[in-house]
Amino acid sequence: MGPQVSADERDASLEYIEIAADEGATLATGGGVPDGLEDGHFVEPTVFTDVEPDMRIAQEEVFGPVLAVIPVSSYEEGVAVANDVEYGLASSVVTDDHTEAKSFVDDAEAGVVKINEATTGLELHVPFGGFKDSSSETWREQGDAGLDFYSITKTVYENY
Repeated sequence: MGPQVSADERDASLEYIEIAADEGATLATGGGVPDGLEDGHFVEPTVFTDVEPDMRIAQEEVFGPVLAVIPVSSYEEGVAVANDVEYGLASSVVTDDHTEAKSFVDDAEAGVVKINEATTGLELHVPFGGFKDSSSETWREQGDAGLDFYSITKTVYENY
């Protein structure tokens, strides 16, 4: 696991870790700065269990190696929990049910949807952006779609 981009980002991740513990989530692993790397921007990969959907760790975008585990009883409950947030940058489902995976693509309120993959690691040529408060749903960063933000499209018909 590499460093975060800045001390501010590292500190933000550490603050979310503290908030999650204060709100009652159970720290399963990680939760701090790795030994010997105190002078860098490193945060241990961190996993919380016993996370409730209304906890900040589940409701806000955390741009660090912090994972919130929220158990659900059904596909419908999982989608409801995933969509019941103000943000919609990326969402992922792990399943061996192809029909369920296709449904998740339609049901997930996120700009990037991944099936059986982590939400990180997009290719640079792929349009990237979120829904809700994660970004504008009308434009995307990266790839050809990123140029649209700086362009005005005009369609002209002319008959001589």
